[in-house]
Amino acid sequence: MTFKIIAIMKNLPRILLIFLFCFQFVNSQEVTTHQYRRVEPENMEEYLKRETTYYSKLAESEMSKGNLTYWAILVKVGGENILNSPNILIINSFKNMDASNSIWNGVQDLFPNVKMENIETNSLSTITDFIYLRDINRVEAKNLNPENDLKYMHLIYHNIKNVGQHFKFENDTWAPLTKKAMDQGITTMKVWGNAIIVSPESRDFPYSSVSYDIYPSMHEALSETFSDSMEFPEGFFDDLNDNYAGPRNSHLYRIVQVVSAPKEDE
Repeated sequence: MTFKIIAIMKNLPRILLIFLFCFQFVNSQEVTTHQYRRVEPENMEEYLKRETTYYSKLAESEMSKGNLTYWAILVKVGGENILNSPNILIINSFKNMDASNSIWNGVQDLFPNVKMENIETNSLSTITDFIYLRDINRVEAKNLNPENDLKYMHLIYHNIKNVGQHFKFENDTWAPLTKKAMDQGITTMKVWGNAIIVSPESRDFPYSSVSYDIYPSMHEALSETFSDSMEFPEGFFDDLNDNYAGPRNSHLYRIVQVVSAPKEDE
């Protein structure tokens, strides 16, 4: 009977596993998407202009209607295969994924005097990947100044063996430790968060979770995260490292613009 239970657990979808192990950390029923695009260098300036001029305003409008809670556009910094890999990341959080496609069709209504050919971005970019996630946890420094503190982000995809074990470490141990370090000023990190990947799940995309670290400058994002006064117990990361099934996928992004809905308790 024990072996049958273990077999069933291994076959449970990731999202069900996270409810079983870490349900107390799930913030809402929202779905977050990571949309990756490839924009050629000669089109980058115009592409970013259209996103920040038109689609950021559409995001604000949809947030006022309660359809969207978060929109951000980021540009990849460095990395491998620079000439061919996706270099734009768009992050959205939707209240209702079934209405997500119709949301973006309303941009023309907001700018009736601008031709659609001067608004649309599909002719300037190619969508390469679409990842669906559920946000789990987020901690930030006290007295956070979003305008000055949220400039660069390390986005890390984790290939792990045991989802519950991974999130237990991140939420019970790593999150409070990082929050304390932020408030004490012994880390350059200003925000940390994580999410579970709902889809896709395949051999070509073996990642189960995402975490992100946000910094106020590129220099700080590329420097040691914690000061010398930060002490970790011996073997602190052993269980975490042993739980990896393969290498992490980590890239640095510059945050171009963020639009977010007010928190419900504000």
